[in-house]
Amino acid sequence: MPASWKYFAIRTANILLTVVIVALLLSAFVTTFREEDAMYDINRRVKEEVELMEFDDPEAAYNYREERLQELKEENGFDGSRIGRVFDHAKDMMTFNFGQTVRFTSPRGSPYISDIIMSYLPYTILLFTTAAAIYSVLAIFIGLKIAQKAGSKLDKLITLLGASLSSVPLWWAAMIFVLIFSYILGWYPTPVPSYPTVQTLGYRGYFKEILIKMSLPLFTIVVVRFGATTWISRNIVTRVLEDDYIMNARAKGVPESKVLYGHTLKTAGPPIITTVILALLTSLGGALIAEIIFQWPGIGFLLRIAISDRTQYIGARGIEEQLIAAITFVLSVISIIGLYITDIIYGLLDPRVEVGYQSREEVK
Repeated sequence: MPASWKYFAIRTANILLTVVIVALLLSAFVTTFREEDAMYDINRRVKEEVELMEFDDPEAAYNYREERLQELKEENGFDGSRIGRVFDHAKDMMTFNFGQTVRFTSPRGSPYISDIIMSYLPYTILLFTTAAAIYSVLAIFIGLKIAQKAGSKLDKLITLLGASLSSVPLWWAAMIFVLIFSYILGWYPTPVPSYPTVQTLGYRGYFKEILIKMSLPLFTIVVVRFGATTWISRNIVTRVLEDDYIMNARAKGVPESKVLYGHTLKTAGPPIITTVILALLTSLGGALIAEIIFQWPGIGFLLRIAISDRTQYIGARGIEEQLIAAITFVLSVISIIGLYITDIIYGLLDPRVEVGYQSREEVK
């Protein structure tokens, strides 16, 4: 088997194992909390029944209580092994069969958790993939340009900007921008949890409403991530430009554009792409908080609804642990797939990956 195939096979096995472990941990969480709540209700119900029946014989009351508890446990499926129930729930979770909830519904009225999540997830993907595409292209292009002029005033300015923005939490920038553009300047409408639909607004109205609602969150994400990504791109390209083969190409009279976009970008591409994907994945937590601040109807906004005590949007009270676990699992799978894609891209763009595996085989 070629070394590259072994590389991909090992990476695939790693992510599958990771998904299984995540599913088991979340299933254990859901099963434990759900069964503890159910057993509390069962014990309270049996206690009330015993008090109403007013047994004269304490032993008869005890026997009735034990029989009734066992009966209700069997009705709720708690008579078997909890470990077996955890594995069964993990299997359902890995097939995205999350079940349904009576307290929560999707905007279209579906009680199934998978439908609820799929009603919100596309908005998150739309916002953050669009932002990532914009700031990645800008960062790579500008990073290449300023790397040619290392030490210049522009280079120092971008370096200072990148170092500053890389330490700014996205959720904090979101609050500041909402305060400035919505409440002080009034350029952007106050964030409200509205859900535009094609049925009510038509395609043109829906597209306009989405653009208006997405403009400030998109601007915030691009501004916060642009400086740091440009700074990283600049540092990577600067090191590549100091390599011997780049200097030899320049000495031979190769056009600067070909040196920059051909030789340099080909070498710097894998680490830059890896950095961009990892930055996007690691910022997912802060991004979900930013969705709440902007009232953007994405998966982070749904998570806030799921853990809140009371909400006017869905009409639920209390914490829905099964929905929270499903959201966590979906986000974990997205992160795992993102890391897997990073590995695959790196393996395809960097031939040293295959060389490395071949070297290991030769050593053996």
